[in-house]
Amino acid sequence: MSRQSAALAAASLCAAVALAAIGCRRAADAPGGAGAPLIHVDKPLGSDLQLAGLSIAMQPDRTSWVVTVHAKVVRARDRRPPLWVHAYPQESQEYFTLNPAGPFAAAAAGQFVADPFVLDRPGAFNLYVGVMGADGSLGPAVGLGWIGVGAPDTPEYHRAYRFLQEADDSRADAMLAQAKRDYPGARLP
Repeated sequence: MSRQSAALAAASLCAAVALAAIGCRRAADAPGGAGAPLIHVDKPLGSDLQLAGLSIAMQPDRTSWVVTVHAKVVRARDRRPPLWVHAYPQESQEYFTLNPAGPFAAAAAGQFVADPFVLDRPGAFNLYVGVMGADGSLGPAVGLGWIGVGAPDTPEYHRAYRFLQEADDSRADAMLAQAKRDYPGARLP
């Protein structure tokens, strides 16, 4: 093996170890075939789903993001109940609801599902998810934790990143990894 190949292999291994340390996986390893780093969240979501985590990807409009909730089906139903996601902005007790960006497809027990939601503003947000009841009521909330999104050349991005560094370093690292992927060549913190 050449010196250059060995250096490249070592750099790749270091990158994989760093991503694993912040709770991210390569797209090929992520449940549901996600195309973004996955933030792991291993919690039950009602009696039918076990949360696996979430991923974030910038939309083509470059002003909004898709937050995808990944879960493993524990008990299959013919018609899977929809999920809801609430986002609490940094320093706010008021939340807003993310709109689903696709159907809630049924899956067999043991399979992963990926449910996308649209986040249409930059910043740091504490996310909660739940299963909607048959009567339209919101079921119990399950915390997904903090995320941050934004264009790296904006003050909103830097405020969100600094906040996440203080609140949860691993989420700040995930925000940085997502920005590196979505904004190649951008000047990042």
